[in-house]
Amino acid sequence: MTRAREAVASDFLRKALAAKAVGVPQLDMMARAAGLLGERQSITQAKVFRRAKNSLDIRSIRDGFGAGGGWAWELPRRSEEREPCASSVIPQSMERLLPREWVQGVARLDQNRPPADVPRHRWRQFVDDCNAFLNSPEADRAAQLGWNTMQLFGCKPRYHLSYLGEAGLLWHVNGGKIIELHRTWAVIDDPVNRSQGVFYRRDIAKERLMLPWTLPL
Repeated sequence: MTRAREAVASDFLRKALAAKAVGVPQLDMMARAAGLLGERQSITQAKVFRRAKNSLDIRSIRDGFGAGGGWAWELPRRSEEREPCASSVIPQSMERLLPREWVQGVARLDQNRPPADVPRHRWRQFVDDCNAFLNSPEADRAAQLGWNTMQLFGCKPRYHLSYLGEAGLLWHVNGGKIIELHRTWAVIDDPVNRSQGVFYRRDIAKERLMLPWTLPL
């Protein structure tokens, strides 16, 4: 029965998103009209739609910003002219594009030796997030789009978690996953709170920040 429901949901999404991306509220209304959602349900919370979304490689994209902004779902496009999404597969040969500083710096991070101002559990999560990032297509994409080392890994010299507003992208992942990466912003999925947040790339003077592998222990 579950597979049959997922097939119906997949067919619905293929047709609904065939021409263009569609906002989540509109998809909710369409799915309710088709009898696939309850009155108070949303496709973002319905397991059958989430599984169908993953199986079809549908991505979430930001539809406007601020109070009037929201999220839309979009099917992957075949056109070569379209900018590749963050989840697109990058050939292994492109791994050489990763800056050596990123690879060697993250390799120096020791999960069991946190800086004085970072709790051990938070530091371990940060190191895990850094390693997961380097092993993902998003790292290659970040290099292509011009993200620099400080914008990804930088932090304040002291009380690092108190100044996350000036910290790099990886300090904001905190056990989540970077699901989209663009030239000036990224989308982070938080599975614990079932929410998504947007991180904006910052250009902060290097003398105000440090890299995590140079922090005093």
